[in-house]
Amino acid sequence: MTAAPRARSAATAAAVAGAPTLVFLAANGTGGPRSASVAAAVTAVLVLGWRLRARQYVPHAVLGALLATGCAAVAAWTGQARGFFLLPMAVPAAATAACLLSLAADRPLAGLVANKIAGGPPGWRSNRVLHRFYAVSTVVIALVSFASLAAQVALYRWSDVAWLGLLHVLMGPLWAAVTALSLLLARRTVTRERNAAGPEGRTP
Repeated sequence: MTAAPRARSAATAAAVAGAPTLVFLAANGTGGPRSASVAAAVTAVLVLGWRLRARQYVPHAVLGALLATGCAAVAAWTGQARGFFLLPMAVPAAATAACLLSLAADRPLAGLVANKIAGGPPGWRSNRVLHRFYAVSTVVIALVSFASLAAQVALYRWSDVAWLGLLHVLMGPLWAAVTALSLLLARRTVTRERNAAGPEGRTP
């Protein structure tokens, strides 16, 4: 699959992933949170079936369906529409904590995740340039995660369900863009360091 079809496929998957949230918001305006929860859960199952049939990002599809049904269950249990967005808050909270802990341990999370994908050397932690790049990348990811968490907490406290829903839908494409950009910059940094090291720094 070339870059253009892959990008279109990723965009379609991101749009479809937001369907349960959009259905929840629409149904909540007419039937209340419990009816909206049922509609969102049904939509999540339909989306999962469609993505499995199309073989689109199967692990992501399963996780997305589980998250959507979990959100619906929380909203139905609490009887509040804003409860639908409690579980998604755990994602940026966990990401922020993981980034900070990895920095404290001098093992930047970006390096642990992206270095192998980017073709970097196993000993990247001893490479000053790569270590600094992954540390900065981890700080940026932590800041984005914390900003997302802070916005969601504020909107939750204000019971602003519409903006919570919009933010929830936008977070998928945002994280996809952050991940793609991080990997692109990591590959460029790894390549630049390999070229600067000369033939002796290249893997056979």
